[in-house]
Formats: sequence, C-alpha cells, structure tokens
Amino acid sequence: MAKNIVYYYMKIQNRPYSVNDVVTNLCNEYSKSIVQKVMDELVADGKLFEKVYSKQKIYCIVQDSAHDTDELLRINKELQSHSNEIESKYQEIMKQIKDKEVLLSSLKSSLTLVDAEREKIILQQNIEQLTQKLNAVMKTTSSDLQESKRKTQTELDENLREYQKRKRICTEIIDCILENYPGNKDELYDEVGISLTTI
Repeated sequence: MAKNIVYYYMKIQNRPYSVNDVVTNLCNEYSKSIVQKVMDELVADGKLFEKVYSKQKIYCIVQDSAHDTDELLRINKELQSHSNEIESKYQEIMKQIKDKEVLLSSLKSSLTLVDAEREKIILQQNIEQLTQKLNAVMKTTSSDLQESKRKTQTELDENLREYQKRKRICTEIIDCILENYPGNKDELYDEVGISLTTI
C-alpha cells in the first residue's frame, strides 16, 4: 500500500525529492524507514532512479515510457480541472459570505421593533409640540398683522383728512388772491411757483 502511494505521489509531482521531503509531503503518514524501504524497492523495480549529492540521496521518477507521459498528462489535466472546480466553489462561497456579512451589518445597524416604536412615539411628541408652537406663532402673527394694518389705515385716513383740509384752505386763499390779481389762475400759479399736480 505504502509503495503504491509513494510511487503515485512521485509520478504526480514529477520532480526530485529526498526521503525526508516525501515523508513531510505525505503529512508523516508513513515513517522515514518505511518510505526509505519503499523508495529503494521502486529503484530496484526501475520505477525510480536515485542520485547522490554529498551525503543525500535524491529520487526521481523514471520517464522512459510514452504511456507514463500520457498518463501524467491525463492526471495533470484531471488535477487542473479539479483545481478549477474547487476555485470556482471557493469564489462562490466567499461571495455568499460577503453577502451575509453585508446583511448582518445592515441588520445590526437597523432599529429593532421596540426601538422603532419608541422612536415613533418621540417623533410624534415632537411633531405635536412643533404644531402647537406653529399655531401659537400663527395666531400671534395674525393678530399683530391685523393690529398693524388697523393702525396704518387709521394714520392714512387721518393724513387724508388733513390733506383735504389743507387743500381746501389753500384753494380758498388762491381764490381770494385771484379776485384782485391782474392775470389768470395759471399765471398766478406760475408766479407763485405752485404746480398744478400739488393741488
């Protein structure tokens, strides 16, 4: 079993590894002694070859068969397809998480039903108070405007009466002067400097 797994791993990776690398990459599923024994058997079977660098042995897959190359291409294609599928699912899940986070944030920032009811009561009280103030201002303003209008009308009436009175006196004086004036009314107005529009 370990032999098949190690061989399959080396075949899929298709790159040089030491025994320690394989043990680590297989998540310590097999001990170093078992992996060493299996890799030595694979070398003896002609499926792996080894190279010695200083005191370390490096193992590579033997690639002398067209069948192995085709198989590797097929496996690589399957892995790529599987990787794309996983990436697509990952992106979809991340989008769902972001959508849920936005919804959660929105719900946290919105008012609860109890808070909304309390806010409604406060707003209704404010509206009532402002309506009362507005009505009071409107009454006061209306009363002030009527009083101001009444006073203005009274002053206008008084001034008009005074104007009529003075105009009558002025006309009587001019008529008295005209009785002994050698010229006509227009000449008198011109000499005295009275404009016809003022009378």
